[in-house]
Amino acid sequence: MLNFALEGIKVIDLTQVIMGPSCTAQLADHGAEVIKIEKPNYGDLSRQFAPYKDGESLPYQAFNRNKKSIAIDLKNPIGLRILHELIKVSDVIVNNFRPGVMDSLGLSYESARSINKGIIYACGTGFGLSGPLEKKMGHESVAQALGGLLEKNSSDGELPFRIPASVADTATGHLLTVGILLALNARHLTNEGQMVDVSLLDSVIWMQGWDVSGMANASDEHSYRTNPLDSGVYKTKDGMIIITGLFRSNPLRTISEVIGVKDLSQNERFKNVEAMSINASELISIIQAEIQKKPSQYWEDEFEKVDIICAKILNLQDAINQSQISHNNMLVELKNENKKTKVIGIPTRLSETPGKIRTYPPSIGQHTDEVLLGLGISDQEIHNYREKKIIE
Repeated sequence: MLNFALEGIKVIDLTQVIMGPSCTAQLADHGAEVIKIEKPNYGDLSRQFAPYKDGESLPYQAFNRNKKSIAIDLKNPIGLRILHELIKVSDVIVNNFRPGVMDSLGLSYESARSINKGIIYACGTGFGLSGPLEKKMGHESVAQALGGLLEKNSSDGELPFRIPASVADTATGHLLTVGILLALNARHLTNEGQMVDVSLLDSVIWMQGWDVSGMANASDEHSYRTNPLDSGVYKTKDGMIIITGLFRSNPLRTISEVIGVKDLSQNERFKNVEAMSINASELISIIQAEIQKKPSQYWEDEFEKVDIICAKILNLQDAINQSQISHNNMLVELKNENKKTKVIGIPTRLSETPGKIRTYPPSIGQHTDEVLLGLGISDQEIHNYREKKIIE
């Protein structure tokens, strides 16, 4: 009986921070054996990030549950040889280094493939494995900036600011996961591994598919406009709501009825999307004047009665405390001896082979002995390597 969708798949995880770990976390959650390779005495960079609980980084814990950690000095020939032995018996190797770093470590795609022709070699980069930005350092903020996303996040001539969530990192991690699964299926048919390459920049562009299609094909400056009824934010008596007036033949008429004003869709200034876009400020002001008179819950209830999408705008604390998040099991408590932590749950639910958060995020090198013994390395050799600080 198959317990997990990725049962039997072994993954070497050379990633750190968010992009790579979010990818390998998905693989681990669905049953893959993910072995995290960390630098002795330091580990994943995110282990240094605050806030902390019980002396451990909470950002690190988010995407490192269900994994094993081994600490190896890859700059030492013996450490590299250990990793080569692990590659022989693994299915996937994932890294999110800048192009060239893996080559400098003696871990290029060609070298990994020479060890195991079936290996899936997955790379998460800033801008791709080649091209004019190949060597540029990738980062969430840079991806948002060069991907046209950051510039959108401004108004009234103010400087734009970064979307505070790591949307580029997690989107890239997700697409990298998809690429790995595609490559595993192809290997099932061909017995051959391959390279998977996903970049932060491409992911940000891909996320904006609708916008890119409009921008790339607009014939003049007025051809590509947003609909002011799509995702309008309004202040209420006790907070804020967002209204999305789509999926109806005349949403402005329905919105007018709900807020108690004359049918705005009959006004020449708002007769169609183009007119509403040109006169957006005036339209928004009219709606805002009515919305501010009553509380958020009232409007959410009233708009939902007529199938107009509406929701209260929550802060993150309220968001994770809402009943639907609890129902979806999107916050999971893990215990480890006298410690406990809450980690984000599994958003992809399978009916027959569901994923499960099984183990606490590992300490640096927690599984070094276990993994090395599994490779046939003796207790004495492990002791010697530790004495020489090749492993931790």
